[in-house]
Amino acid sequence: MSSLDLSAAVSRSQPFPCFTVAQVISKDMERALLAWLESEAPWRLAVMDFYEQYEFDFRDADLPTSLKQLSSEDTLCELRQNVGTLLGASLKPSIEITAHKLNRSQRIRIHNDNRPDGETHRLLIQVNRGWNEANGGLLMLFRGPEVESLDEVIPPTSGSAFGFEISTDSYHAVSQVHQGDRYTVVFSFYADRS
Repeated sequence: MSSLDLSAAVSRSQPFPCFTVAQVISKDMERALLAWLESEAPWRLAVMDFYEQYEFDFRDADLPTSLKQLSSEDTLCELRQNVGTLLGASLKPSIEITAHKLNRSQRIRIHNDNRPDGETHRLLIQVNRGWNEANGGLLMLFRGPEVESLDEVIPPTSGSAFGFEISTDSYHAVSQVHQGDRYTVVFSFYADRS
Protein backbone atom coordinates (compact mmCIF):
# COMPACT_ATOMS: atom_id res chain seq x y z
CA MET A 1 0.00 0.00 0.00
CA SER A 2 1.34 3.45 -0.90
CA SER A 3 1.14 6.30 1.64
CA LEU A 4 -2.40 7.18 0.57
CA ASP A 5 -4.31 4.45 -1.24
CA LEU A 6 -7.40 5.60 -3.15
CA SER A 7 -7.76 2.39 -5.17
CA ALA A 8 -10.90 1.32 -3.27
CA ALA A 9 -12.66 4.69 -3.65
CA VAL A 10 -16.42 4.68 -4.18
CA SER A 11 -17.53 7.68 -6.28
CA ARG A 12 -20.91 9.36 -6.46
CA SER A 13 -22.39 12.45 -8.07
CA GLN A 14 -25.08 13.31 -5.51
CA PRO A 15 -25.60 15.53 -3.59
CA PHE A 16 -22.36 16.82 -5.21
CA PRO A 17 -19.35 15.06 -6.82
CA CYS A 18 -17.55 13.15 -4.07
CA PHE A 19 -16.03 9.81 -3.06
CA THR A 20 -15.33 7.76 0.03
CA VAL A 21 -12.50 5.37 0.88
CA ALA A 22 -12.90 2.94 3.78
CA GLN A 23 -9.13 2.67 4.52
CA VAL A 24 -6.85 5.20 2.85
CA ILE A 25 -3.70 4.85 5.00
CA SER A 26 -1.87 1.90 6.47
CA LYS A 27 -2.59 0.99 10.10
CA ASP A 28 1.03 1.82 11.00
CA MET A 29 0.82 5.27 9.43
CA GLU A 30 -2.59 5.82 11.04
CA ARG A 31 -1.19 5.00 14.52
CA ALA A 32 1.87 7.21 14.04
CA LEU A 33 -0.22 10.11 12.75
CA LEU A 34 -2.72 9.85 15.59
CA ALA A 35 0.01 9.67 18.24
CA TRP A 36 1.65 12.82 16.83
CA LEU A 37 -1.65 14.72 16.52
CA GLU A 38 -2.46 13.87 20.14
CA SER A 39 0.92 14.79 21.61
CA GLU A 40 3.14 17.13 19.58
CA ALA A 41 1.16 18.83 16.81
CA PRO A 42 1.14 22.68 16.99
CA TRP A 43 -2.61 23.24 17.46
CA ARG A 44 -4.10 26.75 17.44
CA LEU A 45 -7.72 27.67 18.10
CA ALA A 46 -9.55 29.14 15.08
CA VAL A 47 -12.94 30.81 15.48
CA MET A 48 -15.02 31.64 12.41
CA ASP A 49 -18.69 32.46 11.89
CA PHE A 50 -19.69 28.83 11.24
CA TYR A 51 -17.14 26.88 13.31
CA GLU A 52 -14.70 26.82 16.20
CA GLN A 53 -11.90 24.27 15.96
CA TYR A 54 -8.20 23.72 16.52
CA GLU A 55 -6.06 23.65 13.40
CA PHE A 56 -2.59 24.08 11.92
CA ASP A 57 -0.85 24.14 8.55
CA PHE A 58 1.63 21.31 7.89
CA ARG A 59 4.10 23.94 6.62
CA ASP A 60 4.25 25.27 10.20
CA ALA A 61 4.89 21.84 11.74
CA ASP A 62 8.03 19.84 12.37
CA LEU A 63 6.85 16.45 11.10
CA PRO A 64 8.44 13.37 12.64
CA THR A 65 10.37 11.16 10.21
CA SER A 66 7.64 8.51 10.33
CA LEU A 67 5.14 11.00 8.81
CA LYS A 68 7.28 12.84 6.24
CA GLN A 69 6.09 10.44 3.53
CA LEU A 70 2.57 11.92 3.87
CA SER A 71 3.74 15.22 2.41
CA SER A 72 6.51 13.96 0.12
CA GLU A 73 6.58 15.18 -3.47
CA ASP A 74 5.91 11.64 -4.78
CA THR A 75 2.92 11.12 -2.47
CA LEU A 76 1.41 14.50 -3.35
CA CYS A 77 1.92 14.02 -7.10
CA GLU A 78 0.21 10.63 -7.01
CA LEU A 79 -2.54 11.97 -4.76
CA ARG A 80 -3.21 14.93 -7.07
CA GLN A 81 -3.53 12.60 -10.07
CA ASN A 82 -5.82 10.16 -8.24
CA VAL A 83 -8.10 12.84 -6.74
CA GLY A 84 -8.27 14.56 -10.13
CA THR A 85 -9.23 11.31 -11.85
CA LEU A 86 -11.88 10.46 -9.24
CA LEU A 87 -13.44 13.93 -9.44
CA GLY A 88 -12.94 14.51 -13.17
CA ALA A 89 -10.64 17.50 -12.79
CA SER A 90 -7.18 18.66 -13.79
CA LEU A 91 -5.47 19.90 -10.62
CA LYS A 92 -2.54 22.27 -10.16
CA PRO A 93 0.63 20.95 -8.46
CA SER A 94 0.10 23.29 -5.48
CA ILE A 95 -1.45 21.36 -2.56
CA GLU A 96 -2.12 22.68 0.94
CA ILE A 97 -2.17 20.31 3.92
CA THR A 98 -3.82 21.29 7.18
CA ALA A 99 -5.07 19.41 10.22
CA HIS A 100 -8.28 20.05 12.14
CA LYS A 101 -9.28 18.95 15.64
CA LEU A 102 -12.77 19.14 17.05
CA ASN A 103 -13.21 18.38 20.72
CA ARG A 104 -16.21 18.10 22.98
CA SER A 105 -19.01 20.57 22.18
CA GLN A 106 -17.41 21.78 18.93
CA ARG A 107 -19.11 21.40 15.54
CA ILE A 108 -19.07 22.86 12.05
CA ARG A 109 -22.31 24.35 10.74
CA ILE A 110 -23.62 23.92 7.18
CA HIS A 111 -21.33 25.55 4.61
CA ASN A 112 -19.98 24.86 1.11
CA ASP A 113 -16.31 26.10 1.22
CA ASN A 114 -16.87 27.91 -2.10
CA ARG A 115 -14.76 31.10 -2.24
CA PRO A 116 -13.46 33.20 -5.13
CA ASP A 117 -9.91 32.01 -5.89
CA GLY A 118 -10.22 29.40 -3.12
CA GLU A 119 -9.44 25.71 -3.29
CA THR A 120 -11.65 23.68 -5.62
CA HIS A 121 -11.25 20.09 -4.36
CA ARG A 122 -10.52 18.50 -1.01
CA LEU A 123 -9.55 15.17 0.49
CA LEU A 124 -10.30 14.63 4.19
CA ILE A 125 -8.58 11.83 6.11
CA GLN A 126 -10.07 10.90 9.49
CA VAL A 127 -8.01 9.63 12.41
CA ASN A 128 -9.27 8.99 15.93
CA ARG A 129 -9.44 6.40 18.68
CA GLY A 130 -12.32 3.94 18.32
CA TRP A 131 -14.90 6.45 17.15
CA ASN A 132 -18.57 5.44 17.26
CA GLU A 133 -21.86 7.22 16.70
CA ALA A 134 -22.17 8.19 20.37
CA ASN A 135 -19.04 10.35 19.97
CA GLY A 136 -20.87 12.61 17.50
CA GLY A 137 -18.74 14.49 14.98
CA LEU A 138 -20.53 12.95 11.99
CA LEU A 139 -19.89 14.34 8.51
CA MET A 140 -23.24 15.35 7.02
CA LEU A 141 -23.87 16.01 3.32
CA PHE A 142 -26.75 18.25 2.23
CA ARG A 143 -28.63 18.97 -1.01
CA GLY A 144 -28.84 22.67 -0.03
CA PRO A 145 -28.14 25.12 2.81
CA GLU A 146 -31.07 23.98 4.97
CA VAL A 147 -30.91 21.34 7.72
CA GLU A 148 -33.94 19.64 6.13
CA SER A 149 -31.93 18.92 2.99
CA LEU A 150 -29.72 16.30 4.72
CA ASP A 151 -28.75 13.67 2.15
CA GLU A 152 -26.23 11.37 3.88
CA VAL A 153 -24.33 10.94 7.13
CA ILE A 154 -20.74 9.64 7.00
CA PRO A 155 -19.07 8.42 10.20
CA PRO A 156 -15.48 9.66 10.75
CA THR A 157 -14.09 6.12 10.93
CA SER A 158 -10.35 6.21 11.62
CA GLY A 159 -8.28 5.68 8.48
CA SER A 160 -11.15 6.56 6.14
CA ALA A 161 -11.26 9.39 3.62
CA PHE A 162 -13.81 11.63 1.94
CA GLY A 163 -12.99 13.58 -1.23
CA PHE A 164 -15.19 16.19 -2.88
CA GLU A 165 -15.48 18.97 -5.41
CA ILE A 166 -16.01 22.38 -3.82
CA SER A 167 -18.83 24.34 -5.45
CA THR A 168 -21.92 26.38 -4.62
CA ASP A 169 -23.66 22.99 -4.16
CA SER A 170 -21.13 21.26 -1.84
CA TYR A 171 -23.03 21.82 1.41
CA HIS A 172 -21.74 19.85 4.36
CA ALA A 173 -21.38 20.08 8.13
CA VAL A 174 -20.01 18.17 11.11
CA SER A 175 -22.36 17.39 13.98
CA GLN A 176 -21.42 18.31 17.54
CA VAL A 177 -18.71 16.21 19.15
CA HIS A 178 -19.99 14.67 22.40
CA GLN A 179 -16.83 12.89 23.54
CA GLY A 180 -13.27 12.30 22.37
CA ASP A 181 -11.22 14.31 19.86
CA ARG A 182 -12.00 14.16 16.13
CA TYR A 183 -8.91 14.65 13.94
CA THR A 184 -8.94 15.35 10.21
CA VAL A 185 -6.02 15.85 7.83
CA VAL A 186 -7.15 18.03 4.92
CA PHE A 187 -5.51 18.09 1.49
CA SER A 188 -6.71 21.10 -0.53
CA PHE A 189 -6.34 21.30 -4.32
CA TYR A 190 -6.85 23.95 -6.99
CA ALA A 191 -8.32 23.26 -10.43
CA ASP A 192 -6.04 23.92 -13.38
CA ARG A 193 -8.33 25.83 -15.74
CA SER A 194 -5.59 27.00 -18.12
